[in-house]
Amino acid sequence: MTDQHITLDPDAIPATTAQSGATTRRGLFRRAGLVGAAAVAGFAAPAVIGTAFPQPAHAWVSGWNYRISRQEVLNRAFSWVNNPRAYSMTSSSMGPEQMSNVLWRQDCSGFVSMALGIRHSDNPTGLTTETLHPDGGYGISSSVAASSLLPGDFLVRKNADSANDIGHVVLFNGWASDTTYYAVEQMYPDGTVSRTRTYSADINAYYRPFRYVNIYGS
Repeated sequence: MTDQHITLDPDAIPATTAQSGATTRRGLFRRAGLVGAAAVAGFAAPAVIGTAFPQPAHAWVSGWNYRISRQEVLNRAFSWVNNPRAYSMTSSSMGPEQMSNVLWRQDCSGFVSMALGIRHSDNPTGLTTETLHPDGGYGISSSVAASSLLPGDFLVRKNADSANDIGHVVLFNGWASDTTYYAVEQMYPDGTVSRTRTYSADINAYYRPFRYVNIYGS
């Protein structure tokens, strides 16, 4: 797999995001999550740059579903890592924009929707594992090869592909080794975590890698 790295200011990465004990060949991750709470201080909701969702069946919420950098996706994700939310499929919480009228569901897909800035009128608190998938009818993602995965991409296991009919989605935050990767996720029962997962085990459990169509950067 090709090495990827983004130069970051180490002082902008709080100790709370450290991934201790991991080995990596990639300068981006340096045994740490990509960014932390320091990077989201004073965060303001960005203006719409454009939308790739002309589908008439869904009304996308104005001000969201914009082009977003990989840096910003991880900035947003780590705003919850550094201030963890309990896992819940019914409770919602503010994102880094700190707008009381913009709430994100505290489950795995609500968390990933928050990180990517995806909202729609059907459920403005976030998409589901099914609708984040390319087959979900919303056209928000495309399949990528493992060798092409970059920070801000995500892995989805649909409910239909799960032995217990429970789906899950995690954000990819770089390779920890040739067989493991850093994941940022909202998981039961731990809530918001940044941890290492084994890629081969996840693929065997029907997780597949995807990329948000409006993400940019390398």
